[in-house]
Amino acid sequence: MFDKRLPLLLLLTSTLVLPGCATVRAKKKLRSELGTVLEQAIDLMGESKIRIGRTSFRSDCSGFVTACYSRVDLALIDPAVSAKSGTELIYKSLKKRGRIVGVHSAKAGDLAFFHNTWDKNGNRIRDDRFTHIALVERVEDDGRVQILHFASGEVKRAYISPARPGQVRDKARGRILNSHLRRGRGNTLAGQLLFRFGRPLPR
Repeated sequence: MFDKRLPLLLLLTSTLVLPGCATVRAKKKLRSELGTVLEQAIDLMGESKIRIGRTSFRSDCSGFVTACYSRVDLALIDPAVSAKSGTELIYKSLKKRGRIVGVHSAKAGDLAFFHNTWDKNGNRIRDDRFTHIALVERVEDDGRVQILHFASGEVKRAYISPARPGQVRDKARGRILNSHLRRGRGNTLAGQLLFRFGRPLPR
């Protein structure tokens, strides 16, 4: 039986040798926090209600990532920031902290921001910004990004390949490169709808 924690175990067992006691302590703290966030995300796989203990969160994409980061007492939203959605609030908060990175720079624990995953304003035009957010579970050697996100009513796993945004599947290796995040015509793949990544950790 496939262990859904395997990607997390692979991540946490890979180590870096860094000089200096302070640097080692900082690295251990980061690994501990990152492990806690990813473990919580994996524990929520398949769930339709986002709840940790007695605390309930919004059962949507931004509620999911907020719940995961609540486990390390890290607030993703700056109360001084205003926006039209939870996803945009998180993006603007991380931008204010200087924590936004490019689409080819993802690391485990990052947050992926997407535009136009659905017609949020109902005008039948693809002009809907910050419509989805996901948590990066791991980044593979060839740059394929494995994400966990709340979509279609539950927490699930999906994939982004920023270097090949318009390609659905790697036929040679028999695996998905980009998951579908939108139905219909036009751009529907995760790589096509990806905007940026944000990096809450290290603090």
